[in-house]
Amino acid sequence: MLYQQGDHIARCVDYVRSNGYSTLDVSEKSEEWWVQEVISHRGKTNRNAECTPGYYNFEGEFNRRQDGNYNGGFDKYIEHMEDIDSHMENHFNFTRK
Repeated sequence: MLYQQGDHIARCVDYVRSNGYSTLDVSEKSEEWWVQEVISHRGKTNRNAECTPGYYNFEGEFNRRQDGNYNGGFDKYIEHMEDIDSHMENHFNFTRK
């Protein structure tokens, strides 16, 4: 997973540099889509119930509306990153140097 995420980040950085931009920021629409995607897959695991309560599992609270973790599956996550790579202008706001 880290390898795929690293490649995705590298493609984003390359796009910024290749197109003369200096920064990128996730668009409001894409951010909202991601929040809804995370919410739609909440509660698919029992990791919070099995772990010692702490910062990373919201003190053991189960099935929060937004638990901050994507549980939609590896393949779907990869598809999402590929969609972003193919349509950068739709997912990010860019600024020029």
